[in-house]
Amino acid sequence: MFTRFLYTIVTVSLLSSVNAYGMVAQVVDANNFCVFLPPDDATDRIISDSEWNANAFCIGSTPLATDAGTLPSGFIKSAHYVKTDLYVQVTGQMDYTKANLDGTDGGGQMDVKAPVGSSCVGWDYYVNLIEPTTNTYCMRCCNDTVSCNRGISEKGCAHIIPGDYSGPNDGTDSSLTSTEASTIASSTAATSTESVTVISTTTAESIATTVAPATSAVVSSAAISRGPVSSSATAVSSSSSAISTPSGAVSAQDVSSASSSAKPVVLAIGASVLVAAANLV
Repeated sequence: MFTRFLYTIVTVSLLSSVNAYGMVAQVVDANNFCVFLPPDDATDRIISDSEWNANAFCIGSTPLATDAGTLPSGFIKSAHYVKTDLYVQVTGQMDYTKANLDGTDGGGQMDVKAPVGSSCVGWDYYVNLIEPTTNTYCMRCCNDTVSCNRGISEKGCAHIIPGDYSGPNDGTDSSLTSTEASTIASSTAATSTESVTVISTTTAESIATTVAPATSAVVSSAAISRGPVSSSATAVSSSSSAISTPSGAVSAQDVSSASSSAKPVVLAIGASVLVAAANLV
């Protein structure tokens, strides 16, 4: 009996130690969200090898991501946020070197089954893929296993979480400055009452993006131009605005569908703890 009790205590201790930063992620918008990465002290930086003990790391403000770590500066190169009644997601480009990942690694997937006890606050399920070879990442949180299909991880981000993966890796990569101006022209079209929000951020000076959420109800497009306002940028839509951002910041534009109301999101924190106990004779 004592041996069995001791084994249980040791198992719980090990599970706690390998997840020092916690396993609760949160997705708020394109500026505030989390993804899962190998623990800071892990010598094995291959994503598929660390799916079982990955930690949540966040950018911006994610107050409900309990004990999450902070994403390395420069790791997120672009972020495109989509919110529907079925899910929230962030897709984009990253710089694998900032997190000391292996550039030859095809990547791996984290979800509610691995690491054990992990979750995306406010949702029942999540799927998160990190792909160093293509410098892409994706994170989706949802309440059903259709929107969050964890059984096809080998197909990669673009198939599992369709979305916008554009960013500075597509063109010229340059840093933001305190005097930078941003012009965002956008248009939306809705064919149902489903609500959708699209936010895109990027560290590129000039990049055009097209966002097509997984739902067929809404298709949104946005042209993002960093620097002086040009006639080609303003021609995309009759409504455009210039936004000055401080050094190191990014700009975001909410685009809502024609729906008059959006369903409220109920926050709930789901987490499970796996404790293994040996049956000793």
